[in-house]
Amino acid sequence: QYVENNKSADNDWFRLESNKEGTRWFGKCWYIHDLLKYEFAIEFDIPVTYPGTAPEIAIPELDGKTAKMYRGGKICLDEHFRPLWARNVPKFGLAHLMALGLGPWLAVEIPDLIAKGLVQHKDK
Repeated sequence: QYVENNKSADNDWFRLESNKEGTRWFGKCWYIHDLLKYEFAIEFDIPVTYPGTAPEIAIPELDGKTAKMYRGGKICLDEHFRPLWARNVPKFGLAHLMALGLGPWLAVEIPDLIAKGLVQHKDK
């Protein structure tokens, strides 16, 4: 019901699906900036040590565009999110990864990338 409420209130900002084993996840996330929707493909693998280790989310199309990203488009979650995850193992899951990891990263990085001209809206 939480998912349905978010969709009906237009508060959803990502869509995920997995392979049949549940080890590889992929989908889309989006960020609204100046009333324009920016959409990005996301992907991650569930580490063998999960839930002790958080998955690393990648946004391949942004690879190399920000210092807060590793090779392959993996977003940097080390400083803020990893300690939070470690303190909350095994209570945290993929919803926490998205809401407390990817969400804040998008909120900081995407407006900066847009301002620098490194991300363009698809209609421009």
